[in-house]
Amino acid sequence: MPAIVVHTVGKSILFGEHAVVYGFPAIAVPIPDLQTTVMIFPLIGEEKETIVYEAPDLAISKNLTDLPEDNILVHAVALFRKAYGLSRIPSFRLKITSKIPVASGLGSSASVSVGVIKALSQFLGLKLPLQKINELAFELEKIHHGNPSGIDNTVVSYEKALYFIKGCDPVFLQSPLPLHLLLINSGIPSLTADVVASVKQFREQNPDLVNALFKEIGDLVNSAKNAFQNGDIAQLGTLMVKNHHLLQKLNISLPELDALVDLALQNGACGAKLCGAGRGGNVIALVKEENVHSLQQVFKSRGIQGIVSTVIQ
Repeated sequence: MPAIVVHTVGKSILFGEHAVVYGFPAIAVPIPDLQTTVMIFPLIGEEKETIVYEAPDLAISKNLTDLPEDNILVHAVALFRKAYGLSRIPSFRLKITSKIPVASGLGSSASVSVGVIKALSQFLGLKLPLQKINELAFELEKIHHGNPSGIDNTVVSYEKALYFIKGCDPVFLQSPLPLHLLLINSGIPSLTADVVASVKQFREQNPDLVNALFKEIGDLVNSAKNAFQNGDIAQLGTLMVKNHHLLQKLNISLPELDALVDLALQNGACGAKLCGAGRGGNVIALVKEENVHSLQQVFKSRGIQGIVSTVIQ
């Protein structure tokens, strides 16, 4: 049996982060220029079930039995055993490499989760529909984030821009015009689970304020959905800035993120905002095609190297 190779994309939330955890809508887009690769190599001739996990980026190479309980492959194998009644799994070596920076709001964990599920299902001869792959990946995401909305694994599984409400089927979005996006890494790591917990605490202490902010974000997302489908880039940009200001009121921005947003807007971006959990990670900017290169150079001239350019068709 030949090796199995699966590539999965990164993602960015364009509108609605944090509010989406509480049932409000959000819009997310795939980032095909950032990818995770998951490979499975069958171990032929092994009499005893042997499963090896390799993550060169993290300097990990261990047998499954030696991995901590919260390891993603440990949970993935357990999921498949339970879901499909597998008493024995053929021996294999699984290797993960990724170009997606961790703790940056670009879907690193979701990309790994979806990749592991896709690779294992192929290795086991299971022809799973994307919906099932997404469901299993969501179970793995709970390890990383505690109470995820499911938006990350959904956009990574389907690799399409989508409008998402927790617990509902995604609505796929298509813009009549290509959307040129720049992702600018602040260089400040941010763990989604920690920031989500912080917002939860803030909401418990200030329920009226935070619920009103979530409602405002949800209304903004619905306006952004229409603008996205109409290819109204100017309106999308305006709404991105408004969304950033609302996220500031949720106390999840930082001066460093605000400075990146301001720099983008001062140099021709149609819109910009933090993306993902906040308190670090990335800023996303919507840019006209003719301004992409010049804006990249502005950030590079400030010593910022973590810049990714992508196009949503």
